[in-house]
Amino acid sequence: MSKKVAQNDSRLLGLKSHDCHVIMQRLLPVGCRSLVTKNIWSTIVELCTFFKQLCASTVNISDMVEAQKQLVLILCKLERIFPPAFFDIMIHLVLHLPEEAILGGPVHMRWMYPFERYLKRLKDYVRNAAKPEGSIAEGYVVDEALTFCSRYFDDVETRFNRPDRNDDGIHPTRQLSVFESQCKPLGKQSYVELDNNDRDKAEFYILNNSPELEPYLNEHKQELHVRLREDCLNINEVHRTEFAGWFFEKIYAMHRMQAPEVTTELLSLSSKTNMVVSSYPACIVNGVRFVTHDRDVRLRTQNSGVSWFKCDSKHMVTENNITSIDINGEAYKDDQFILASQAKQVFYVADPSRGPNWCVVQHVKHRSIWDITDDGLSDIDLLQHNSSSNFTLFVDLGNLQEINLLRHDQDVIPIVQPVTNALRHKSTKMKKQMRRMTLIRKKMTMIVVTMLAIQIRRYILCIHYYIVQNVSHNIVFVYNNEFMFSKQIENLHIININNIKRNKF
Repeated sequence: MSKKVAQNDSRLLGLKSHDCHVIMQRLLPVGCRSLVTKNIWSTIVELCTFFKQLCASTVNISDMVEAQKQLVLILCKLERIFPPAFFDIMIHLVLHLPEEAILGGPVHMRWMYPFERYLKRLKDYVRNAAKPEGSIAEGYVVDEALTFCSRYFDDVETRFNRPDRNDDGIHPTRQLSVFESQCKPLGKQSYVELDNNDRDKAEFYILNNSPELEPYLNEHKQELHVRLREDCLNINEVHRTEFAGWFFEKIYAMHRMQAPEVTTELLSLSSKTNMVVSSYPACIVNGVRFVTHDRDVRLRTQNSGVSWFKCDSKHMVTENNITSIDINGEAYKDDQFILASQAKQVFYVADPSRGPNWCVVQHVKHRSIWDITDDGLSDIDLLQHNSSSNFTLFVDLGNLQEINLLRHDQDVIPIVQPVTNALRHKSTKMKKQMRRMTLIRKKMTMIVVTMLAIQIRRYILCIHYYIVQNVSHNIVFVYNNEFMFSKQIENLHIININNIKRNKF
């Protein structure tokens, strides 16, 4: 997208249909907020939110029914902003898109982007510009032959057996889900020594996010309720600091008694961790590559964003389904650990409406992550969301009477008259135009009928004159060098009406 920006002219050149799709869903809602007033950008963001719902992988019928109602209000708000020339048939078509999605299913299964990408692939086959069709046919045959043969080459790396670029290996099956949360480290390994406070926080987060330990967590809380009956406010804090030691003693006591529920993994989970941990500049988790921010600064791409669901209002603001965060702020300093399986990659786009340190969080869906396994779905768009319910389409009408319909590019008078007077004036003007058009239509009809009558009378008189003069002969009439009717007889006279002079009438 950056290659298509003409900085000198401040224009976008060479945009394709999918580029406009990206601008509509990703960039326009972010960029317009700092350029126009809230009444205008909120309407544009609501329209862009509808297209996010429409293009989601899973489209709920209830969301489309509600979106169809909200679209009427959105278009009414657009009529108060844009001139009448803006509202052509394509703008009206938006009203029918929810109904089409209800009848036809998800849009991403029916749009033209996969075919357009394939047409680009066929164009790459052209080597001889004088014979493009033959080059495409030859390239297609070669590609089909190689594809067929590559399915039988087990010891040769092909696109069918080539490993994924961000392959993190096969995760082993474990009894405890916390041990299945693994990642593939990348880069140079370094060692970092944790203090006791950070180690205790990491241990409690691991134990608290293990669903198999839910009975032990509830048991410890019940003991704290009995012991700290008068001081209920400190139960969560005491539970956070004392659970790891209590769990270690309980599991080892059960281990000495040879309890069958104490497995090797449970015994390892209750043990204390090492103070020295390994640190890497990058890792691959669930087929997604993550890098540190220091490494990401030197690259044009961005892979350091991780979703942060817990954040206070001081460092995160959500408005019109747009979440902005302060990248220099630091929230929840006591809870900065997550499991590898909980990491979800996001991208940050600069938010010009809030300042240089604020960015808009953009969620994406990766090709290698699937909710339902289906080998037939191979062309997945990274920009689309999993479900249309991820967004709530709500049209904020606000106080429409406070909108000032005054243009600042020229001196005009703002619209202050009541709507009824404007409609009455418009109705009177339309009636005058309709009467004028009716008179013109009547005059044109009379002229056309008169001309037709003259032409018909001319040909009838011509035919009658020559039939009377040549009653003993069979005649073939010709008009514009074409036969009107004919009979195969001996005495045949051909008469061309085009050569008849007007004085003979």
